Amino acid sequence: MANKNEKVDAEEFLAMLLQYSRDGHYNHINFSVRLNRNPAYTRQVLNVTLKRTSKKYGNDERAYTSMTAEAGKQILALINRLKEAMFADSAEKIIWETPLLARHEQEFGYRQIRERDQYNNLEFELLL
Repeated sequence: MANKNEKVDAEEFLAMLLQYSRDGHYNHINFSVRLNRNPAYTRQVLNVTLKRTSKKYGNDERAYTSMTAEAGKQILALINRLKEAMFADSAEKIIWETPLLARHEQEFGYRQIRERDQYNNLEFELLL
């Protein structure tokens, strides 16, 4: 196990995630930060799950990635900035523009599933 924390580029990660979910016809991206209580070590883990609910393409749910919350904090910060901009504009959906996307623009909704609790667990999803 490497001691050095790997840095994740938040914009590139989110752009790849949105592109992959669009290509695979996934309409829900679930982010879950939970405390992993392993007897050897205790750490927070960020899990990203894709979910598709569709009559045409069928229902599917798959894990996209799992990383420590420390490695994924830039991703959470980016989504938080986008969410705050959405609420500040009183908008229903987040509109994110970046040259990293093939379409250069992505519109998605935000839904809080679980607020932070005393263990700092958090769960929300992006609706495409």
